Amino acid sequence: MNIESITNFSKESFAQLLEEKLQYQPKESSIVRGKVVMILGDVVFVDVGLKSEGRISINEFAGQGVKVGDEVDVYIERVEGRNGCTQLSKEKVERERVWNKLEEIYAKGDNVNGKIIGKVSKGGFAVEIEGILAFLPGSQLDIRSVKDISVLIDIEQPFKVLKIDREQGNVVVSRRAILEESRKEAKDEILAGIKEGMIFDGTVKNITAYGAFVDLGDIDGLLHITDISWNKITHPSEKITLGQEIKVIVTKYNAETKRVSLGLKQLSDNPWKGLEQKYAVGTKHKGKVSSVLDYGVFIELQKDVEGLVYLNEIDWNTKNTHPTKLLQVNDEVETVVLDIDIEKHRISLSIKQCTDNPWKQFATQYPIGTVVEAKVKKIADFGLFVHVIDGDKESELDILVPAVEISFDDNPRNALKDYKIGDTIKGVILSSDLERERITVSIKQLQEGDHQKVVDQLVKSKIITCKVLEVTKDGLVVEAEGVKGFVKRFDLSRHKDQQKPERFTVDDRIDAKVVSYDKSKKMLNLSVKALEIDEEKKAIAEYGSVDSGASLGDILGAALEQQNKGK
Repeated sequence: MNIESITNFSKESFAQLLEEKLQYQPKESSIVRGKVVMILGDVVFVDVGLKSEGRISINEFAGQGVKVGDEVDVYIERVEGRNGCTQLSKEKVERERVWNKLEEIYAKGDNVNGKIIGKVSKGGFAVEIEGILAFLPGSQLDIRSVKDISVLIDIEQPFKVLKIDREQGNVVVSRRAILEESRKEAKDEILAGIKEGMIFDGTVKNITAYGAFVDLGDIDGLLHITDISWNKITHPSEKITLGQEIKVIVTKYNAETKRVSLGLKQLSDNPWKGLEQKYAVGTKHKGKVSSVLDYGVFIELQKDVEGLVYLNEIDWNTKNTHPTKLLQVNDEVETVVLDIDIEKHRISLSIKQCTDNPWKQFATQYPIGTVVEAKVKKIADFGLFVHVIDGDKESELDILVPAVEISFDDNPRNALKDYKIGDTIKGVILSSDLERERITVSIKQLQEGDHQKVVDQLVKSKIITCKVLEVTKDGLVVEAEGVKGFVKRFDLSRHKDQQKPERFTVDDRIDAKVVSYDKSKKMLNLSVKALEIDEEKKAIAEYGSVDSGASLGDILGAALEQQNKGK
């Protein structure tokens, strides 16, 4: 081997040795194996392979004993501390090992054992894990609320590591996660064998408007409001309370969604079974009002059996009246069965049909066309409500006089203004609708006979004197002996320049000829023009003809003079 080879070998060996030396060089914040080389007073000197021995207080070996030559694991805090000495720690060895262990457990998702040692000000609990304190939030203590925490103190139990921060020295753990895992296993085991009809002991853990959730131990089930009681209830709290221990039966199980439906009422006999005969349609029964709602009242016929009386079946003559003004809870009433459905647990009842139908009696006593006298009780926008008077008695039924049946002449709204509560009217029975419980009376129909006589007389007279009621752009609205009429603009005069409604004013009196009568409008069609033409023809016939040489002015003048003489 030449000198050059020796030189190259030496360089390679030195580089390799240096690399190995640096690779295994102890570093700060690491655990290394060292050897006790000297004990001087309360200081133990340990050689860890650095250029200077490290120092450790002998107090850190308390209870273990130490002597020169012992090999010990130590934690390097600083390679060159005060006075250039390496600072070591025996106590931090175990602490560092625990941190390493926790990080490994957290990474794998495994559990770690610890003890709850007390509460902390943050609203949780302190947990000791091999000398390291971890934080247990209150929400992570248990699945349910724990009233007495003392039963969990200083008991070694498993925890799940939720968060770890070695630099900050923070560890967050959960006991609830462990319970949920075990509960899930138990839940899956129970659900695997669950069947409809199984009975469980449970605790009411939550109540809602539609039902209650029941804790069956490792699973929860829904107890729907309709499965709580055979009676109709408006809220589950009427029958059960939060925290109450109850026995329930599985009514349905959905394997896909893993939802368990429960029943409470199914554990008792169905009180509706076999009631078809007892509560047959048409039979009468006494009961007590159990509840009053906007749409009617529920009647308790017997224990756990109720029937509904709708608002329109409470009274014959109280339409649109709230049930609270008619009945109160605990009132005793007599009812008749209208319909029964055992499967749906429904019985329809009627209170009013236990008595004779007063509308039918009224229709029999007062058939259509009967003239009646009545007293005004209420006034609405659409008519008058009256009570028919029979001698000294007054009917309690609200009979309607529609506004359009008050007068032939007036506008319906104006006609209503002529009446007040307490007024007595006379009319004729116009219609009877027993199904709708509605009977109407007409005031104007009673007047139609007299009205027609006046019309016939006016038509027969042909020429009448009228009073102007209204001046419009199309003509004049007039009235003669209570009958209205209309003179069109065209019929105001035989002369075009005189066919102007504005020539007249209200209360003016004019003579006009009856042209026709409109039965649908109840109005006379009148014409001043036709009257003037008739008078002209009459004058020519009596006092001469223009063909004889007399002027039309002379003829009309003579007729007018003769007329004045007659007057």
